[in-house]
Amino acid sequence: MALRGRAAALLSAALTFGAALAGQLTFDEPAPGRTSGRVYWYVPDGIDLSRPAALFVFLHGGSTNSPDTAPGNYFSDEKQWLMPDITNAPFIVVAPSAPPAPDGSRWNRDGVSKVIDATIAAAQRKFKIDPDRIFLGGHSMGGYGAYHLGQILADRFAGVWISAGGWWEADYRSFLGTPVYIQHGALDCSPRPGYSGGHDKPRRHHWCGVSFARAAHDLMLRDGVEHVYDEHSEGHSLAFPAAKEAMRRFFAWTAGKRRNPYAKRTALITPCGTMHPEVERLKRARWLELIEATAGKIAVDAIVLHGPDIAWKDEDLKLQTYTLVPRDWDNGARILAENLGDNRFKVKTENVKRFRIYLSPQMGDLTKPFTVMLTDGSTLTLKSEPVSGERDYTAALTVCVPPTR
Repeated sequence: MALRGRAAALLSAALTFGAALAGQLTFDEPAPGRTSGRVYWYVPDGIDLSRPAALFVFLHGGSTNSPDTAPGNYFSDEKQWLMPDITNAPFIVVAPSAPPAPDGSRWNRDGVSKVIDATIAAAQRKFKIDPDRIFLGGHSMGGYGAYHLGQILADRFAGVWISAGGWWEADYRSFLGTPVYIQHGALDCSPRPGYSGGHDKPRRHHWCGVSFARAAHDLMLRDGVEHVYDEHSEGHSLAFPAAKEAMRRFFAWTAGKRRNPYAKRTALITPCGTMHPEVERLKRARWLELIEATAGKIAVDAIVLHGPDIAWKDEDLKLQTYTLVPRDWDNGARILAENLGDNRFKVKTENVKRFRIYLSPQMGDLTKPFTVMLTDGSTLTLKSEPVSGERDYTAALTVCVPPTR
C-alpha cells in the first residue's frame, strides 16, 4: 500500500508540474545527457495531461556561437517564429540547446543521438508521453540536424519535420517506415531586402539553399520514402506568413500518425547520417540488426551545388541549382528489407555476413517457417526463435548470408 501511495503521489506531482507549465515556457539546466546547456519545455493550453500526450523534439537553428538560451527565442512573442501557432500545437514541445562544437554543425556529430535519447527520457519522466507519438523536427541548423538525426533515430519517431535545413551525403532509405515533412522557402537565398533572415547580404546557397530540399525530395521520390514536400513562396525565417502556413500544415499532418515498428519496408544503413562533419555507426534499425559485417564500401548520394553562392540579383538565384552524384563510404554495410507477407521476406545486403530479422505476430505466423529471399537469388527457410527484452518483437530469425561466389 505504501508503494502504491508513493506512485500516486509521484503521478499527482507530475500532473501538477504539467498544469503549471501549460501555456508557459520553462527550462531546466543542465540539458539532459549533458553537463551543461539548457532544455526548454512548452505545454500548449489544449494538451490533456491526464492522458498520454504526443511529444515534439525541436532542434533550434543558429551557429557556432549561439547561446544555450537560443531555443527560447523560438517561443518569443516578439520574434514570432513558433508563436503564436505553437500555442495550439497538438503536442508537448521540448527544445534542448545544441551541444557545443567548433562550427555550426552542432547537431550533426557522432554521439548527439544520445542527447536526443536523454531528452526524450527526461520528457517521459516529467509527463505521460505516448512513446508511439514522438516527432523530431528542426529549423535551419536544426534542419541539418533533422536530416541527420532523423535517419539515425528513425525507428523512434512517428514523423520527422525538416525546415530550411541542408545535407551533403546520405542514403534516405534510412527513413523507410518513418514519414518525413520537408518545408523550405523558395526564396531562402533571395537577394531581395528582408529575406536574408537578419543578415546584411543574401544568405549563401551552401548554407540553407532550397536546392537541399529539392534534392532530398528527388531522392525520396526515387526510393519510395513516404514524405510531404512543402516548398513555400518566401524566405528563410519561420516568421514569414507562408512559412507559418506551412508549419500549420505540418501540425495538422501529425494528427493520427504513430510510430510503426512493423513497417513493410525498412533499412539498416551504417554508417548513417548526412556526413560533414560526422556520421554514426548503427547495429540496429527497427526490425533489422547487423550481427557481422564484411569489409567494403557502400555508395550513397551526394549533392553538388552549382551557380553563384550569393545571389546578388534574381537572375543569380535562378542559377543556383544542384546535381546528385554517387559517393563511396568506407567500411559500410547496408540491409534493405521488405516484408512481402505470407511469412516471406525479400532482403538485399551489402557487406553483410550475418543479420537478424525481429518478428511479431503482426508480421507473420510465428508457428510456421519463414522464407528469406537474398540478393544472390538464394532462398532460405528458417524457423523463428523467441526473444526477450524487446518492446515490439517476440521472435527473431538469424540469417547467414552465403559467401559471394
